[in-house]
Amino acid sequence: MSVLEAEGKALESLGWEDLVALKRKVAGDLKGVTDRLVDIDRNQFHAIVTAIKAQKTALDSITERMKQVKTEVDKHNSDLLSVSEKISQAKNFLSMMEARLPTEKEEELQAIVASNQALIDSKQYRGEREKGEILSRVKEASMKMEAIKATRMIKDQYAMLAQQSADIGNAVKVLNDERDTMRVRMAEINLEMDKLYDAKRKLAAERNLRLAEYEDIVKRFDAINARLDEMSAMRKRQREEYGYNLPSDALFKVKETARKKLESGSKLSLDELRLLYSEKD
Repeated sequence: MSVLEAEGKALESLGWEDLVALKRKVAGDLKGVTDRLVDIDRNQFHAIVTAIKAQKTALDSITERMKQVKTEVDKHNSDLLSVSEKISQAKNFLSMMEARLPTEKEEELQAIVASNQALIDSKQYRGEREKGEILSRVKEASMKMEAIKATRMIKDQYAMLAQQSADIGNAVKVLNDERDTMRVRMAEINLEMDKLYDAKRKLAAERNLRLAEYEDIVKRFDAINARLDEMSAMRKRQREEYGYNLPSDALFKVKETARKKLESGSKLSLDELRLLYSEKD
């Protein structure tokens, strides 16, 4: 015997009031399942889908920023390589020049140039030979001054390049830190999306269960209504044949007992047979 047939047999044993009470209960169950299905379709599914879209948007934004960061880091690394080459060249130049720097201070050399140039300008020399010696001293002091100036200029450039290298290194560090933070955030988003997809799958499974439950309840509800309709028709015939003197459902219950005895093969009385066949007529 199927579950539906068993429930049908159970309904046959209930009276009108019990069936009405059962109908109310089943109607409540039907409303509860219907409300849950509506909540799943309109609210929970919508909320999960909206959350997934938001996470995807955030993930796309981070992915795009990751590409930008990579481009910026590559450019900084290229700039850093160029600056490093210039720093190396400046170091080599300073290493060479510092070994050749004069022992005199720049101020002393300026004084030598000024005093000897003054001799030339005022023609305070005896002959071309002495003039040449004075000019040689001016030239030598001037060359030493140029060497000092060139060394100072390269040192300034070296300091500037070193600062530029440090700035680029700091910029790369900031970008790498940002990239690390974005990677952590991407992992969090992927984990959150896994949870959302899992929740969506579970919600879909629950929806299928609720639909099956809904169909079962509808079948029960229809069976109860059918039984109530059957009893209502029989009660109408009872009133037409016997008036309102019999207790409610009394004749119906007698006929039900007779029908069950007939189905089981038990012997029926003449009155029971008459009731059954009069019902069929």
